[in-house]
Amino acid sequence: MTPLHPLATVAAGTMLGLAALTAPNTTPTRGLQAVPACTTECLGGHATMPMVGNSVPEDQLHRVSAPGRYGLSQAPDGDTYAVVGGHLVRIDAEDGRILSVLRPAPRILD
Repeated sequence: MTPLHPLATVAAGTMLGLAALTAPNTTPTRGLQAVPACTTECLGGHATMPMVGNSVPEDQLHRVSAPGRYGLSQAPDGDTYAVVGGHLVRIDAEDGRILSVLRPAPRILD
């Protein structure tokens, strides 16, 4: 029995890689439920995106008590995470000023 030439392995790997890259999208769609677009209700009644630098009143935000449920680690000292208008944000813990808008958060997870 003759061992395979090293270039034969490279050629086989290249062919498999090209086949994977050029394969059509074959994700089955039958039986999958359509995900509705986020509406004003999932934004917490606010249709506008929170802006960096704005202060948010305490009654218009939900302070995140379990950041791990949102895929976050602990907030830096002096900051906390919150959900404002359907978006996950990092705010100053003392004055509620938005420091960064992280991503949409259509549901409260904690």
